[in-house]
Amino acid sequence: MQRAVRFVQQIGKLPVVVKDSPGFLVNRILMPYLIEAGHLFQAGASVEDIDEAMLDFGMPMGPLRLLDEVGVDVAHHVAMELEASFIDRMRTPRVLVQMLKAGLLGRKSERGFYLYNSKTPEVNSGLSLFQEKDRAKIFPREELQKRMALLMVNEAARCLEEELVTEPSDVDFAMIMGTGFAPFRGGPLRHADSRGVEKVVAEMKRLADSGAAYFAPCALLQRMANEGKRFHAEKGDRR
Repeated sequence: MQRAVRFVQQIGKLPVVVKDSPGFLVNRILMPYLIEAGHLFQAGASVEDIDEAMLDFGMPMGPLRLLDEVGVDVAHHVAMELEASFIDRMRTPRVLVQMLKAGLLGRKSERGFYLYNSKTPEVNSGLSLFQEKDRAKIFPREELQKRMALLMVNEAARCLEEELVTEPSDVDFAMIMGTGFAPFRGGPLRHADSRGVEKVVAEMKRLADSGAAYFAPCALLQRMANEGKRFHAEKGDRR
């Protein structure tokens, strides 16, 4: 293991050692976020509101635009693989299946959530045919942002709980370097510290109680909220 880490460092990469698990670390945390973006679109939220909500959060690109860049076919495959392992909280949005059938693969086909036949991508208004409800249409961007960000926090805490990594800093570092997770927020676990773990857990419970059971906080988050703990020690804290 140490030899592999040294080799990766020698070729200019920044390694994070994780245990073998579906999605490993970065994809495991990122996919619930992308899946929720798809579900929110299906439920009536606009492409603009979903992507702008996360740009305001500090992400380098909105989740629907990211799906286009990755490729809807690739994203669908990864989502299905993770759904098979975590079906209680990861359900592939139907809109991805519908887009595949329609040949809307994202940038590679010049059509996805956006149209790419000009210098500036434009929202693909034709996708409104795939929206099944209008429940999320009334959600303010702050609510959209909260739903997508909280799922990354919850999955990040699960990865730590399952000992995929040994330190919260490994999770945050991997998400910042691997996905561009809003650097000024310090990563999903430091973001939870900044908001207050108790508040994060309360928000997750509110969403779970509203009928979205997959927002239920993991055991580690719940325990930390009960005990008033943080993922990262504050300066001067020797605990």
